[in-house]
Amino acid sequence: MAFTFILDLWNKWNIRGFVVLSLLLQVTLILFAPLRKKTMRRPIIFLLWLAYLMADSVATFAVGLISHNQGNSSAHVAEVNGTIQAFWVSFLLLHLGGRDTITAFSLEDHSLWQRHLLSLIFQVGAAIYVFVWIFSSDKSLVIPTILVFFAAFIKNVERLWAFYLSNLSRLREWEFLDDIFSYDLCGKLISVEDECFNEEEAKLDESTMVKHAYCFFQIFKIFVTNFIFTRQQRNMSCNYFYKVSAMDALRIISVELQFIYEVLHTKVLAIPSKWSYIFRFIAFIDIVMACILFNRLKKHRLP
Repeated sequence: MAFTFILDLWNKWNIRGFVVLSLLLQVTLILFAPLRKKTMRRPIIFLLWLAYLMADSVATFAVGLISHNQGNSSAHVAEVNGTIQAFWVSFLLLHLGGRDTITAFSLEDHSLWQRHLLSLIFQVGAAIYVFVWIFSSDKSLVIPTILVFFAAFIKNVERLWAFYLSNLSRLREWEFLDDIFSYDLCGKLISVEDECFNEEEAKLDESTMVKHAYCFFQIFKIFVTNFIFTRQQRNMSCNYFYKVSAMDALRIISVELQFIYEVLHTKVLAIPSKWSYIFRFIAFIDIVMACILFNRLKKHRLP
């Protein structure tokens, strides 16, 4: 009796439960991902790592579960409307690629971009299978579902591109290409500074401090790729930090670390061009239009 009750409960709530769990994990990562760069407490880091792994696994499992249910003619298939399930598939794919605050948890994640690509191909295939199976008989939600699917595809391609650009081999190529980066600019920054190394208060305004931090980020990023300073880079940084105040030095280093975090753990490298903004705008419009169409739909028509 207890086994039958548990089986019925699973058949009724399995898809709903995984969709809700996937949404909760996405909200958790969006809200608490900034803690990844602000704390060293092991429990918090572990919970973020667990949420990061579970977010992908739960969404992938739910997509597979929905596609399995569509091909299962058994009476024990989950009692959820088919068109709603197709709509959920699109949103689950959006969950897989939609996070901007924490695209990768560690540097090793970027080296697995081929695995993510293969996984995306299977997930898109499973989604198309669900769409063909369901929309051949019921087209009530076909437009909102396809709109969300296109937005999800754009987000997942954007995430894969960020993985590819941030892997170590690509970063080393990037470092070689940028090796001649604007040493003249850094030289000018050094030459205009008055010596204030014995002062503790901040002297630089925010905009100047960010510009200086970005300039030195172009130099310090070599440490991510296991390279070392050239003599010119070392002398430039030593001269500059000898002249600025202690507070300004700490502020600049803090912003540099922010830049490094964005490069390694977010999609910042994938969105520098105008085409990236265009595709992001298209994805945003697709989601807005899908939500409007879904809200205007007369839900009682769904069987």
